[in-house]
Amino acid sequence: MRFMLSCLLLVAALVGAQPARAQQLLGDTRVPYSADRTVVTGGKTYVGRVYASPGKQRHEENINGLPIVAILRADKKVAWLELADLHIFTDFRFPDAISDYASQDQLGAPIGSEPVAGLMAKKYRIERQGSDGSQMFGYAWINDEGIVLKLDGSFIAPNGRETKASYELSNVRRGPQQPGLFELPPGMTRLPPEAVAPLMGIKLKP
Repeated sequence: MRFMLSCLLLVAALVGAQPARAQQLLGDTRVPYSADRTVVTGGKTYVGRVYASPGKQRHEENINGLPIVAILRADKKVAWLELADLHIFTDFRFPDAISDYASQDQLGAPIGSEPVAGLMAKKYRIERQGSDGSQMFGYAWINDEGIVLKLDGSFIAPNGRETKASYELSNVRRGPQQPGLFELPPGMTRLPPEAVAPLMGIKLKP
């Protein structure tokens, strides 16, 4: 699924929150917030909303005229892709590679600082190799509260397929988020990804 599968993987690896542990983890924001979010991938621009609390994220998008919600739950190591208007959803397990990329202590020293979305952020170079043979290259801009304000990078899957994407927040508003944002609504029917993809007007690549 060109946008969601590619970007969920890239965003989950670089932005997706992780459960709290002794060490600080990349993307595990220490403050809840909401923001407008712009993703550019495959020559297309997608504008949506993101809601985040420590360990959880919700991304709202409109693809081919269909409202889409992606919920990243690091505590369950699962991403839910929800088509609320149709009362259906599908789920994806977090690849093992995500944990390889998540540790913030692998970032090293920042290479600079600059404002993003009106907030001061430190810029980091990312070069990582996953245990499954995947690779991640790019840059991340992160503020002192752990909010990933911007990223620009490439994810290379074990089969060599490369996904390039950029991600940037704007209109960031800190504050508590409703817990229900990070749960599936009642009455949803689970379908496999192969059944959901045609409803979005896209094809799954082998």
